[in-house]
Amino acid sequence: MEELIYNIVSEIVEHKDEIKIEKFVKNAREHYILTVHPDDCGRIIGKKGTVINAIRTVLNSTTFSKKVYLDLVCLLYTSDAADERSSVDL
Repeated sequence: MEELIYNIVSEIVEHKDEIKIEKFVKNAREHYILTVHPDDCGRIIGKKGTVINAIRTVLNSTTFSKKVYLDLVCLLYTSDAADERSSVDL
């Protein structure tokens, strides 16, 4: 599943080297956290969330029996060079 997410996202973003995908299981559900460069966040979300929702639809269509959850995290670069995480859950 991580490879599918990476293949889809890498075609959309400009900073392919900053794509990170983490997986964890909670209550027998697969959760994926997608982290991308801040400049690519808008590309992944799309207008009114259409792109991220389309990615979620593709992921859920491949699992058949269980729901997959995908959350997007955008790294925010501050002036003091410290990385902060900002979660975007649509």
